[in-house]
Amino acid sequence: MTSRNSDRRPAEIFGYPVRNRSTAAEDVRRRHFYPFRERECDKKSRLIDFPFGVCSVQYGDEIRAICPRRFEERRPNASVSRVLEDIALHYFGSTDNTIVFPEVKLPNVGNIDYVITKHKPMQPEVADFVAVEFQSDSTTNTGELVRGIKDFFEGSDVAGESYKFGSNTYDSIKRAITQLMNKGIVYEAWDAKCYWVIQEYIYANLVNRYGFKDDGFSPEHASRFALYNIVPNDAPTDDRLTLTPTRYVSTSVDEVYQAMRNNPAMPVKDRFVQDLNRKLQLSLLVQ
Repeated sequence: MTSRNSDRRPAEIFGYPVRNRSTAAEDVRRRHFYPFRERECDKKSRLIDFPFGVCSVQYGDEIRAICPRRFEERRPNASVSRVLEDIALHYFGSTDNTIVFPEVKLPNVGNIDYVITKHKPMQPEVADFVAVEFQSDSTTNTGELVRGIKDFFEGSDVAGESYKFGSNTYDSIKRAITQLMNKGIVYEAWDAKCYWVIQEYIYANLVNRYGFKDDGFSPEHASRFALYNIVPNDAPTDDRLTLTPTRYVSTSVDEVYQAMRNNPAMPVKDRFVQDLNRKLQLSLLVQ
């Protein structure tokens, strides 16, 4: 049966699907551990006195990451996330002679989530580098999601419940677009590249909302979207969700600007004035 859009609940709590009540999962949750980063979760909510360990949510038919650290998922025995490995392979062709640096300052602009640096063999000298940014989604009415995590720890089967929180994708997009423009200008001036890691549904929102192109990749473009979905693991012995790459789409600052300037959802001025007229009529009636 296909889920309805009203079906909303925590999908993963401290890295494990909510239906997973295995000893390993319960031990991680008891310690408030974040398995994707192999450390204690530090995401807070003023509504609970323990870390807010919801990594992703079920939102209708989709599983949506609501914490950027969800993109830290690693392959077995790997030292860095599968996303960073994927990007290193896509950009450099291999992971040889690469080192990952987190939270690198970009002067006068902000911080870069990760920089993958390729150094010359046996030398501490940069041969090339690529920037990586993670952008997850956020929620509205998050108190409902907190109710879900409380219900879970009280023993309820939240997989059968639905909670009245929303997805604040527009806010996530606004923050991402600002960074994409500001940092993209720098990377184009440097002839450098940056990968923006987001889920497929967020890119679909960019296409529908601003008229971004559906697909297409050019090695010349400085800004690349690395698109992922979160799906059930194929392995019958591993009841986990897996971050799965789907495709790469590239763009330029000019393309982003033109898409937003020619936004198909541009508000109609006449309708806006009509709304102002109605407000004005109501305002004058009360005086």
